Amino acid sequence: MTEILIIGLQIRLAPNVGCAECGETAVAIGSGAGPDMPALYCTCCERHRGYLPKAVADFLLTAIEKFGRPTLPITVRHSQLVAPSGAVAIETFTTTL
Repeated sequence: MTEILIIGLQIRLAPNVGCAECGETAVAIGSGAGPDMPALYCTCCERHRGYLPKAVADFLLTAIEKFGRPTLPITVRHSQLVAPSGAVAIETFTTTL
């Protein structure tokens, strides 16, 4: 049940992976078809964009346990990590002040 920790997190996809409905590149992680399948939804029009791969969900859970829940959207840095379904492999970044 630790998957609930990633529900609501936002991910900004590469510019060439916008929503087919509105063009938005940000997705939010939501509840999916089952406990092991978090879904991705467009943050603008709420269209279903695919499912988060288990490996990515596991990475996020490990990162949250180690560093805490991110307050900013997670940004995809390499477009080749984006799967055709809209699911992503991600990399986080830190903002310096």
